[in-house]
Amino acid sequence: MAADRKSSSRKSMIVFFRLLLVALLVVAIAACESIGYYSQLATGQWSMLRQRQPIETLIKNKETEPALVQRLVLIQQIRQFATEHLALPDNDSYRYFADLQRSHAVWNVFAAEVFSVSPKKWCFPIAGCVSYRGYFSEQDALDYAAELSAQGYDTYVGGVAAYSTLGWFADPVLNTFLYRDDSRLAGLIFHELAHQQLYLAGDTEFNESFATAVEIEGVKKWLAYQASQENSEMADESNDFDLYRQQQAMSEDFVALILQARTQLEQLYSSAIEEEAMRVQKQQIIERLITADYQDFKLKWAGDSRYDRWMGVDAPANSTDGESANRPTLNHSRLNNAKLSTVASYHQWLSAFQALYQQCEKDLECFYNRSKQLSLLDKTERDQQLRRL
Repeated sequence: MAADRKSSSRKSMIVFFRLLLVALLVVAIAACESIGYYSQLATGQWSMLRQRQPIETLIKNKETEPALVQRLVLIQQIRQFATEHLALPDNDSYRYFADLQRSHAVWNVFAAEVFSVSPKKWCFPIAGCVSYRGYFSEQDALDYAAELSAQGYDTYVGGVAAYSTLGWFADPVLNTFLYRDDSRLAGLIFHELAHQQLYLAGDTEFNESFATAVEIEGVKKWLAYQASQENSEMADESNDFDLYRQQQAMSEDFVALILQARTQLEQLYSSAIEEEAMRVQKQQIIERLITADYQDFKLKWAGDSRYDRWMGVDAPANSTDGESANRPTLNHSRLNNAKLSTVASYHQWLSAFQALYQQCEKDLECFYNRSKQLSLLDKTERDQQLRRL
């Protein structure tokens, strides 16, 4: 036991000094940014790592709640599958658990100019330029978003259940996502490990689309594998597998809906009409998206309301079940250029990566190698290749 404690203490010190080195490097390079911002990043990350406990230890501890043990056992199975069947990194990530005692791991601030669908970028050492700025405090994120709004930006603050440190640290399983349904839990772990598999500094759309492609294919393989453990002849007919495919189809429909509106806005912003007229037409596109297009989408999917909150739609006051043929209440401030850009980031090149996976005859090693080759191209040529796919 004494040896274990010494080993654990030594690892903690290594992590601490690595965090300190990263923080000093970041502050030294990004002198124009406030030291306070980078300080909260280092402090938040260090606090998270300090709360980690080995999953194996928690499972063996008789005082651990049975419900938690059950989820952690599932995590172990998912983690092993990720390495053995998806060729994702075999390291200490997701072999620890941390209860943060809050709803989200971090809160990201997104912003875009009032007449642009392109997100504002923030540049950092290691991660490169990304289309969001993260905070470990929700209030700090809201305060920064308010500053940007005052400067004329469309803004959006979104809570994030998990993020990847790109292999710099052993990312833990968090309470913020542990109890989501099994498929989404597996997908999140596959997605974050995919960032450790391949990450291109400064290209959010490439990174998120690649990771989303790995996530989707990973979950398909995971569910088929789970079903085959019970009945090899019925692997593709399992209820979980069918449900996941239905959810994916719905998700693809929703993404297409958002990207269509984003394209309409992009065409509007590139036109030569006067600013006031452009502002009116922008609002009309957003209102049509919510009151017409989104309502048609819901009818197609039997009134499913899972996207209502994201869309900023509140059920009418006389509706008790959240569904009504009446006109929904709108909250326009919650749907804008910044929020629409978050969908594009995760899906802009998704179909391209899925096509690449098919070209590799669903061989993941081939897919990873071909994706790596794409990442080595300059952005112009890389985007051209992705468009061809």
